[in-house]
Amino acid sequence: MSEAAPTDWSDDELLAMDTSTSADELAIKRRPVGVYIDRLETYGKEASYITKTEAILREYQAFLAAEFDEHPCNIDDTHVVAFNEHLKGNLREHYYAIGAGDGRPDRIDVSDRTRYDYLRRLATYYNWLVESAQIVSANPARTAMDDLPDVETPSSSPSRPKIDLDEMRSFVDWLGTPRQRAFILTLLKTGARLGEVVNIDLCCLTLDHPVYESFLEERGVDLLPAVRDRRDALFLEPGYQAGTEVRGEVREAGVKRQRESGTIVPVDAELKTALLEYLLARRPAVQHSAQACPLFTKSQRGDRNRLTSSAVSQMLTGSNAYEGILQRYGWWEPGARTSEKVTAHYFRHYFTHNHRLGGGVYDDHMSDQLIAYIRGDAPDGTTARDRVYRHGDWDDWERSVREPYLDAIYQFGTYGGDT
Repeated sequence: MSEAAPTDWSDDELLAMDTSTSADELAIKRRPVGVYIDRLETYGKEASYITKTEAILREYQAFLAAEFDEHPCNIDDTHVVAFNEHLKGNLREHYYAIGAGDGRPDRIDVSDRTRYDYLRRLATYYNWLVESAQIVSANPARTAMDDLPDVETPSSSPSRPKIDLDEMRSFVDWLGTPRQRAFILTLLKTGARLGEVVNIDLCCLTLDHPVYESFLEERGVDLLPAVRDRRDALFLEPGYQAGTEVRGEVREAGVKRQRESGTIVPVDAELKTALLEYLLARRPAVQHSAQACPLFTKSQRGDRNRLTSSAVSQMLTGSNAYEGILQRYGWWEPGARTSEKVTAHYFRHYFTHNHRLGGGVYDDHMSDQLIAYIRGDAPDGTTARDRVYRHGDWDDWERSVREPYLDAIYQFGTYGGDT
């Protein structure tokens, strides 16, 4: 059976798509869904499972063709995120039609649990393309699912280690250097992704303290307008791809923040103290211009360049005596399952889950709208959420973001404050 495609792909175009190695490369790319469905039938999957899976994948394939003029083997996680919005009924009508029939609805609008099941099947499909067929090199559906807001993820989602607040306090207290404490507390207090944290520049951070003000003045750093007139605030910039030039520096890591204007996150007293402690101990990042001077650098000795994703991996899971903090603390080991280990991304989930009402190991909570704002999720158009998102006005940001955030953000007692 032939499959609909956005264009008539030539063999050369099909061969040029993201590919590892496979003897059946062209056959699979010509029928990327059909070959997979044939395989399910060959291996004896139940007919109901095959029928539903095929409908989901046909809808996905037709969606990619109509919205992006793209092939399933030539996309990334942003396309899967868009498909997720499509499943929520936020985009257009059916293309192929899940559960198609004469009376099919104009829009897809399935429950969170059903939508998550659809995405899981999509991730399984890409897992086959990556591992068995060796047609693509990465699983964009899994990447997208790992980054979905927890408020959209049903309780049946993959489990992660459950760490109570006292244990997390013990871990933060155990950290041995100012850089480790500042970095981990930044992840815990902001729910930011790794790429967002390593790309923070000093011009994005304002701390109401004479030491920091002198620190910026000595280095010729001008604060960005987003935080210039605020006190104790961190600006997490809107998304951009790896390789983008920002303030004269080509960034190795990309930023996935979905808010077009970025996010201004309040800095509480505990994180403020950790950042000041780190900056006072850190040697100058002399290889960067003033406006691209990074907050976090690779080490206090030797290389003073911007902290990279690989350097963070070494700091968290490396095997030397001074780094590998998660491995040394017993929270990470090679080959462990997701439910048995802590990674940099875990702290984003920890922030989200534990600040939801009744959602975790913390008694206080933030509204879902505020959590979404801090995380940098795109506005959904509802009145309450949009009110939180209008942070350009000082009074709105103070009332809708800063005050409720500081009232609710968890404390670890690192510097003797309230816990």
